[in-house]
Amino acid sequence: MKNKGEILAEILREYDFCYFFLHNTRDINTVNKILNEGFRYESQLPHSTDRVNPHEPIEIVYFLFQRKEYGPYTVVIAIPRETYERYTRLSNILDTTIEEVMSTEKPYYSENDELVYTISPKHILGYFNNNTSEFVKNEHWDPLFDISQLKTFKRRPPADAKPK
Repeated sequence: MKNKGEILAEILREYDFCYFFLHNTRDINTVNKILNEGFRYESQLPHSTDRVNPHEPIEIVYFLFQRKEYGPYTVVIAIPRETYERYTRLSNILDTTIEEVMSTEKPYYSENDELVYTISPKHILGYFNNNTSEFVKNEHWDPLFDISQLKTFKRRPPADAKPK
Protein backbone atom coordinates (compact mmCIF):
# COMPACT_ATOMS: atom_id res chain seq x y z
CA MET A 1 0.00 0.00 0.00
CA LYS A 2 1.32 3.45 -0.95
CA ASN A 3 1.82 6.15 1.65
CA LYS A 4 0.38 9.65 1.18
CA GLY A 5 3.61 11.10 -0.19
CA GLU A 6 3.83 8.39 -2.82
CA ILE A 7 0.19 8.98 -3.78
CA LEU A 8 0.75 12.71 -4.18
CA ALA A 9 4.00 12.14 -6.11
CA GLU A 10 2.16 9.85 -8.53
CA ILE A 11 -0.50 12.52 -9.11
CA LEU A 12 2.10 15.24 -9.69
CA ARG A 13 4.02 13.10 -12.20
CA GLU A 14 1.02 13.55 -14.52
CA TYR A 15 2.08 17.20 -14.73
CA ASP A 16 5.76 16.43 -15.25
CA PHE A 17 6.27 19.61 -17.28
CA CYS A 18 5.84 21.74 -14.14
CA TYR A 19 7.81 22.86 -11.12
CA PHE A 20 5.92 22.16 -7.89
CA PHE A 21 5.72 24.15 -4.68
CA LEU A 22 3.75 22.81 -1.69
CA HIS A 23 2.15 24.74 1.15
CA ASN A 24 0.15 23.28 4.04
CA THR A 25 -2.77 24.93 5.79
CA ARG A 26 -5.31 23.92 8.44
CA ASP A 27 -8.50 25.38 7.08
CA ILE A 28 -10.48 24.32 4.00
CA ASN A 29 -11.84 27.88 3.70
CA THR A 30 -8.25 29.13 3.32
CA VAL A 31 -7.66 26.47 0.67
CA ASN A 32 -10.75 27.57 -1.26
CA LYS A 33 -9.67 31.20 -1.04
CA ILE A 34 -6.24 30.29 -2.46
CA LEU A 35 -7.84 28.27 -5.27
CA ASN A 36 -10.08 31.22 -6.21
CA GLU A 37 -7.99 34.29 -5.40
CA GLY A 38 -4.40 33.06 -5.56
CA PHE A 39 -1.66 32.41 -3.04
CA ARG A 40 -0.40 35.35 -0.97
CA TYR A 41 3.00 35.04 0.66
CA GLU A 42 5.63 37.22 2.26
CA SER A 43 9.13 37.92 1.03
CA GLN A 44 10.09 34.92 -1.11
CA LEU A 45 8.19 31.87 -2.32
CA PRO A 46 10.63 29.43 -0.63
CA HIS A 47 9.78 31.03 2.75
CA SER A 48 6.15 29.85 2.46
CA THR A 49 6.48 26.75 0.30
CA ASP A 50 8.72 23.79 -0.37
CA ARG A 51 9.75 22.93 -3.90
CA VAL A 52 9.48 19.20 -4.57
CA ASN A 53 10.28 16.78 -7.34
CA PRO A 54 7.61 14.11 -7.95
CA HIS A 55 10.32 11.77 -9.27
CA GLU A 56 11.75 11.79 -5.74
CA PRO A 57 8.70 10.68 -3.70
CA ILE A 58 10.80 10.67 -0.53
CA GLU A 59 10.95 14.49 -0.79
CA ILE A 60 7.15 14.64 -0.72
CA VAL A 61 6.92 12.07 2.08
CA TYR A 62 9.38 14.18 4.08
CA PHE A 63 7.50 17.40 3.29
CA LEU A 64 4.17 15.94 4.43
CA PHE A 65 5.76 14.67 7.64
CA GLN A 66 7.63 17.91 8.40
CA ARG A 67 4.70 20.21 7.60
CA LYS A 68 1.82 18.18 9.09
CA GLU A 69 1.61 20.55 12.08
CA TYR A 70 0.61 23.33 9.64
CA GLY A 71 -2.55 21.47 8.68
CA PRO A 72 -3.97 18.59 6.66
CA TYR A 73 -4.41 20.43 3.36
CA THR A 74 -1.46 20.64 0.97
CA VAL A 75 -1.90 23.35 -1.65
CA VAL A 76 -0.03 22.52 -4.86
CA ILE A 77 1.40 25.34 -6.93
CA ALA A 78 2.33 24.03 -10.38
CA ILE A 79 4.08 26.37 -12.78
CA PRO A 80 5.17 24.97 -16.14
CA ARG A 81 8.97 24.88 -16.37
CA GLU A 82 8.98 26.96 -19.55
CA THR A 83 6.87 29.68 -17.89
CA TYR A 84 8.93 29.64 -14.68
CA GLU A 85 12.15 29.91 -16.64
CA ARG A 86 10.68 32.84 -18.60
CA TYR A 87 9.85 34.52 -15.26
CA THR A 88 13.43 33.90 -14.12
CA ARG A 89 14.94 35.37 -17.31
CA LEU A 90 12.66 38.40 -17.06
CA SER A 91 13.58 38.97 -13.42
CA ASN A 92 17.27 38.89 -14.39
CA ILE A 93 16.76 41.30 -17.31
CA LEU A 94 14.76 43.70 -15.14
CA ASP A 95 17.03 43.29 -12.13
CA THR A 96 14.06 42.48 -9.91
CA THR A 97 12.85 39.46 -7.98
CA ILE A 98 11.02 36.58 -9.59
CA GLU A 99 8.30 37.16 -6.98
CA GLU A 100 7.66 40.60 -8.43
CA VAL A 101 7.49 39.18 -11.95
CA MET A 102 5.05 36.42 -10.88
CA SER A 103 2.81 38.57 -8.70
CA THR A 104 -0.65 39.32 -10.04
CA GLU A 105 -0.98 42.32 -7.75
CA LYS A 106 1.32 45.15 -6.87
CA PRO A 107 3.35 43.99 -3.83
CA TYR A 108 2.51 45.66 -0.54
CA TYR A 109 4.09 45.68 2.90
CA SER A 110 2.71 43.42 5.61
CA GLU A 111 2.57 44.15 9.31
CA ASN A 112 6.01 42.50 9.47
CA ASP A 113 7.45 45.03 6.99
CA GLU A 114 7.83 42.25 4.42
CA LEU A 115 6.61 42.54 0.85
CA VAL A 116 3.53 40.44 0.11
CA TYR A 117 3.14 38.90 -3.35
CA THR A 118 0.26 37.02 -4.97
CA ILE A 119 0.49 34.04 -7.29
CA SER A 120 -2.46 33.70 -9.64
CA PRO A 121 -5.04 30.97 -9.02
CA LYS A 122 -4.14 29.90 -12.57
CA HIS A 123 -0.85 28.60 -11.10
CA ILE A 124 -2.60 26.67 -8.29
CA LEU A 125 -3.02 23.08 -9.48
CA GLY A 126 -5.21 22.08 -6.54
CA TYR A 127 -4.86 20.59 -3.10
CA PHE A 128 -4.20 17.26 -1.47
CA ASN A 129 -6.28 16.26 1.56
CA ASN A 130 -3.88 14.42 3.84
CA ASN A 131 -6.73 12.94 5.87
CA THR A 132 -8.39 11.21 2.90
CA SER A 133 -5.47 11.06 0.39
CA GLU A 134 -7.77 12.76 -2.12
CA PHE A 135 -6.50 15.28 -4.66
CA VAL A 136 -8.85 18.06 -5.77
CA LYS A 137 -7.85 19.86 -8.96
CA ASN A 138 -8.40 23.61 -9.19
CA GLU A 139 -10.77 24.51 -12.01
CA HIS A 140 -8.86 27.77 -12.52
CA TRP A 141 -5.46 26.15 -13.13
CA ASP A 142 -4.19 26.96 -16.62
CA PRO A 143 -0.90 25.51 -17.87
CA LEU A 144 -0.78 28.17 -20.61
CA PHE A 145 -1.10 31.11 -18.21
CA ASP A 146 1.81 33.57 -18.14
CA ILE A 147 1.30 36.68 -16.01
CA SER A 148 4.29 38.39 -17.60
CA GLN A 149 2.32 38.75 -20.84
CA LEU A 150 -0.34 40.76 -19.01
CA LYS A 151 1.98 43.19 -17.20
CA THR A 152 4.27 46.01 -18.21
CA PHE A 153 7.62 46.22 -16.53
CA LYS A 154 10.15 48.96 -16.09
CA ARG A 155 13.81 48.21 -15.77
CA ARG A 156 15.20 49.45 -12.46
CA PRO A 157 17.89 52.09 -12.71
CA PRO A 158 21.37 50.95 -11.66
CA ALA A 159 22.03 51.37 -7.94
CA ASP A 160 24.75 53.92 -8.63
CA ALA A 161 22.55 56.04 -10.95
CA LYS A 162 22.03 59.61 -9.80
CA PRO A 163 18.43 60.78 -9.47
CA LYS A 164 17.35 63.44 -11.98
